[in-house]
Amino acid sequence: MYEPHLIDHASMQSRPRRESQSLLDELDKIAPIKSFDAFPKVQSTYTVHSRRGGVLTAVVGLIIFLLVLNDLGEYLYGAPNYSFHVDHELEKDLQLNVDLTVAMPCHYLSIDLRDAVGDRLHLSNSFVKDGTHFSTVGSTSMKHVSPTAQSASEVISSSRRRTPNQKRTFTGIQRLLFSPPSRKGVKKSQAAYRPTYDSVPDGPACRIYGSVEVKKVTANLHVTTLGHGYMSFEHTDHNLMNLSHIVHEFSFGPFFPAISQPLDKSYEIAKEPFTIFQYFLRVVPTTYIDAARRRLVTSQYAVTDYSRSFEHGKGVPGIFFKYDLEAMALTVRERTTSLYQFLIRLVGVIGGVWTVASFGLRVFNRAQKEVSKAVVGKEKEYIPSSLPSGSPAFERAGSGYFSRDDRGTLRPTTWGNSPGGGGNDWKGR
Repeated sequence: MYEPHLIDHASMQSRPRRESQSLLDELDKIAPIKSFDAFPKVQSTYTVHSRRGGVLTAVVGLIIFLLVLNDLGEYLYGAPNYSFHVDHELEKDLQLNVDLTVAMPCHYLSIDLRDAVGDRLHLSNSFVKDGTHFSTVGSTSMKHVSPTAQSASEVISSSRRRTPNQKRTFTGIQRLLFSPPSRKGVKKSQAAYRPTYDSVPDGPACRIYGSVEVKKVTANLHVTTLGHGYMSFEHTDHNLMNLSHIVHEFSFGPFFPAISQPLDKSYEIAKEPFTIFQYFLRVVPTTYIDAARRRLVTSQYAVTDYSRSFEHGKGVPGIFFKYDLEAMALTVRERTTSLYQFLIRLVGVIGGVWTVASFGLRVFNRAQKEVSKAVVGKEKEYIPSSLPSGSPAFERAGSGYFSRDDRGTLRPTTWGNSPGGGGNDWKGR
């Protein structure tokens, strides 16, 4: 008859444990399992905490923290990879972005473009012209640039600045939660620029800004005065001619913050009415590919400038931007590590640094021990007394508690029986 209350459940549970223990014992007879232990244990009573170890632990922790931050930044943001190749793109158009201020009223300025095809485009109505005041605060003269070449970090940091009149890009969480603000009566080419801060109708200076699509060929952009250079029914008074200007932004293609635009935030001052400013630009097509394989086709350029003054009738005063396209293109790829690679590198950094530091500490301690042995030699290690030299125990040396032997060595005395056996006497050992 089955009686469950008579079954010993404790013995049934302990039976698998006994079987597993017996199996480990059998394996231990074949080859001791302890010999395969790669993680030897040290009892806490045999470990010593030292100041040297504490300092080394803090330094190693700081190094590991910095290396982990570096790997984390590469995992989140990636590192750019640059490659050059021949430009095979068949694009016909090029986006030209202009934002500059000229120290003349807008009414007397004319904007034209002439390209290598032979076409002439009158762009005065394609750009926005706002009256304002002329101020060079926050700008740098091209003539005052240091003759020494800038480092790569300085170029990148200067290129990442935002131009004062450039509108902040409407992206991120705002795009998800809100709809971008619409401005009626504003063209698409003007939406990427901030409105003029100190706008003054018919002001003494003129801000010209906007983006236009031009042919992807060599061309020359002219900013001249009416009646000088191009045929016009109106002639600008020579006393009003002042071609001093500030280039807030001059670029090609969509805006990309990691590209250096040399003309941004630069200015030139004209000391004579008849002055010509010429900028020669070499445009390099640039393609940026992020970690998500999204492409952004834009351009960057290098520039040289030239200016001179002349007499009336011996030249055309104005501001000229002549640009030419390079046959080589640049591709910037943002490469990031995967989560799997990041975890492997994380384990390697933490374990590698910690192991090397521990090994280095052992080598240092062993070297210090060997040097101390070489200096001391085979002499017995001296253990100083815990009693100070002025201790009362040393003062008792002249009393009956101490006696000197035949060699003069100070030794403690003990109590012993006298030869007569009747009392105690001092006996030197």
